[in-house]
Amino acid sequence: MCFTINVNIVKEEMEKRFNAKLLDPEEYRPSYYYSAFSFPKIPVIPAGSAGEIHQYHWGLIPSWSKDKEFVYSIRTKTGNAKAETLTQKPSFRGSVQSKRCLVITRGFFEWQKRNSESIPYYIYLKGEPVFALAGLYDSWNDTESGETLNTFSIITTKANPLLAKIHNTKKRMPVILTKVNESKWLDREQPVTNVLKLLKPYKYNNLQAHTISKLISKRNVEKNVPELIEPYDYNSSKLF
Repeated sequence: MCFTINVNIVKEEMEKRFNAKLLDPEEYRPSYYYSAFSFPKIPVIPAGSAGEIHQYHWGLIPSWSKDKEFVYSIRTKTGNAKAETLTQKPSFRGSVQSKRCLVITRGFFEWQKRNSESIPYYIYLKGEPVFALAGLYDSWNDTESGETLNTFSIITTKANPLLAKIHNTKKRMPVILTKVNESKWLDREQPVTNVLKLLKPYKYNNLQAHTISKLISKRNVEKNVPELIEPYDYNSSKLF
């Protein structure tokens, strides 16, 4: 699955890459490490907001959620959404119709199981320092506070050969969109049957990956540091 990403991207680089303006830039916090389970604000481009980069909380809350108890429970389960079941799951089937988004990132992290050990990897694109993952979003109104929470989920699909070797227990990966498919994913005029075809494994030869230290797996330590994504040799890290 995909529950940790790198969003250490300066505002100007992000705006240039997507030809869009970051809204509320004073709230933006670049970071080498964001975890879905802390529900951070991440830059996204939602359908219907061409030229605008918004900041939504990770962990989708369906608009029909009735109370905070349900909200707290559901959002721990909606950091990811499986491409194969989007039209079946109540949490996602409404959003896939028209509430699609691009989730902006530099890369993501997965763990490889080696006997009893879990080895962390950092995965990113060749020649594309900033790219987009396919996402869904929704808006929930808190009737107690009057606040509206905009939230999202990252879509996953079956792993390509590279990710199948890295994420060798679940064998899943986030859906990475090509630049051509980014606009198609956001196009509300596209039939759902067409956009679902975009949710396929990214070509493995366009990806790079290396092992990193176990800093990322430690608790109560600062992870927003460059050392987090630096290569670390476990003596057998090369896959291809």
